Amino acid sequence: MKKAPAKMKKAAAKMKKAPAKFNKGLKAASKAGKLDNNPKFKAAVDASPATMKKAAMKMKKESMAMMKKSVAMMKKASAMKMKMDKSAAKLKKKK
Repeated sequence: MKKAPAKMKKAAAKMKKAPAKFNKGLKAASKAGKLDNNPKFKAAVDASPATMKKAAMKMKKESMAMMKKSVAMMKKASAMKMKMDKSAAKLKKKK
């Protein structure tokens, strides 16, 4: 039987140690004491990272929209520059 490479073992260990993300309903149930019959699961829910707040999510969406807009403007500017270069080349050929 082959042994798993060391990298795979480390990756598996990281996956076990990484906290899972649980939804608000499970967090609320944990606070209400509904998960008391399963202490390991309750501990995992309590230790999980908090979900992103709405304000932070909104800020992230706005920054992504601004980035997309700036990329579009850059493309438009480069297209206009290429048009100007072509027209300048045509004028030089006419002379």
